[in-house]
Amino acid sequence: MPASEGLRSPIPMQVSARSTKLRIYESLFQFNQSIDQVISLLRKMESFRFADREELRSFIVEIEVVRCDLNADFVEHLVDSERFDEGRFAKERHDYEKQWRDPDDVYIEVERREEERKKQGLPPRLGIVPHSVVAKEEERWELEQERMKHRPKKRRKAPVQAKHKGQEKNRG
Repeated sequence: MPASEGLRSPIPMQVSARSTKLRIYESLFQFNQSIDQVISLLRKMESFRFADREELRSFIVEIEVVRCDLNADFVEHLVDSERFDEGRFAKERHDYEKQWRDPDDVYIEVERREEERKKQGLPPRLGIVPHSVVAKEEERWELEQERMKHRPKKRRKAPVQAKHKGQEKNRG
């Protein structure tokens, strides 16, 4: 078995239909994992009697600088991309929630807020009408609408001027 086989990443290297975002994060993970392995090897090399420990530590610092620089560059780009995606998906979620939300839920939220204000000793901002009163008013309104539907419509007589104009055209 080759010595490098134990260092291979468990993440497959072949390109697939996975998202670009996933591939970027995987690459960053693999890069950082590999840097950790290199640093670990350099620390083990410090134990060799002929190793220059100060020089090996200086190499570790240089490698860490490169790691931090590369990570910072990628993360800066990823933050912008993630914030953009976050906004886009938050808007989609809001649209879905709006589609399924009951328009009358706002009244429940107002009632809860008024209860919070009451507990805090604050005066109410709104007067809340009990549901029974609202139900009676809605019932009255529905009955009125039903009466309006079944009321016979009155025929309107044509204005007198229109009759005269029509007769004048027929004469001419």
